[in-house]
Amino acid sequence: MSGGKASLAALLVATAFAGFAGTAAAEVIPALHDALPDEYKQNGVNVAVFNDWPPDEYVENGELKGWSVELSREIADRLGVEFHYSPIGFDAIIPGIIGGRYDLGVSSFGPTADRLQSLDFIAQRMAGTGFAVAAGNDITIDTETDLCGRSVAIIAGSWDEQLINGIDTDVCAAGNLERINLQQFPTQSAAELAVTSGRADITAAASAKLRHLAAATGGFDVKNLVVDAVHSSLGVRKGDPLGQAVTDAIQALMDDGTYLEIMTRWDLQNDGPLDKALLITAENFQE
Repeated sequence: MSGGKASLAALLVATAFAGFAGTAAAEVIPALHDALPDEYKQNGVNVAVFNDWPPDEYVENGELKGWSVELSREIADRLGVEFHYSPIGFDAIIPGIIGGRYDLGVSSFGPTADRLQSLDFIAQRMAGTGFAVAAGNDITIDTETDLCGRSVAIIAGSWDEQLINGIDTDVCAAGNLERINLQQFPTQSAAELAVTSGRADITAAASAKLRHLAAATGGFDVKNLVVDAVHSSLGVRKGDPLGQAVTDAIQALMDDGTYLEIMTRWDLQNDGPLDKALLITAENFQE
C-alpha cells in the first residue's frame, strides 16, 4: 500500500470510530474522576473492543455496537474522560492490555485463575455457556452427557475451552463415554461456519450470543443446555486503579437505573443482571 493510500485508510478508520469516544458530560461524577490517575485524565483510556461478539460487542457496517459498548460509553461519561476505541480480534486483547497498548478490554471476558495473574476484571452480568447446532439438526443436548462423542467448535482461547475440557474429563472420560472432539478456531464466525458446513456438530458460546445468532441468521438452533454461568466482565491490568474506578461507575449506573435500561434495550434484562458491581481479583476470585 502506498503512503498516500495508507494515510487515507488511517483517516477513514479514525473518522469511523471518532464518535465512540466518551466525553465529559453532565453525568460526570467528580469523585470518580478525581480518583483516576493523571495519565487517564490527561490522555483518556485506550479501549480494545472485541469486534465479533454480538449482542455484547461487535462491528456492523463500520459501527461499534453492543450492550457492553453502550455500557462503556456511560462509564466514560461518569468518569469524565475520553475512551479511545479500537475494535480488534479477541486473541489480541489480553496481550494488548498486558503490554500497555490498551488500558481496558471490552470483550465479555470470563475470569479464570490464569487470566487473573495479569488482569483484574469488572463484572457486567452473569452469562452461561449455551450450545447451538445447524438449523434442522435433531441432536439432543439437554445434559452435559449429550456432548460426549460430539465435535464442538469454539473460538480459541475463550473461557469455553476450559469448560468443554472439564466436561470431557469429568463427565465423558469419567463415565467411560466417547470423548469430545474440541475444535478451536481463530474467530467465532469460523467456529460457526464449521457447524453449518458439517465439519463440527455443535458450537459453544455465551447463551445470549447464540440466541442472537439464531435470530439474526436463521441458520442455527439453540439447544436447551446452559451451563456454568460466570461473570461476563471487562478487563484491566492487574492492580490498575482504573479497575476500581470502572467498578464504581458501574455501581452508579446500577443505582440510577441506566444499567438495566441498557440491558433492556438489548433484550438482556433477564440474562444475569447484577445488583452490585464487583471488581474481581486473584485475591477474591472463586471458581
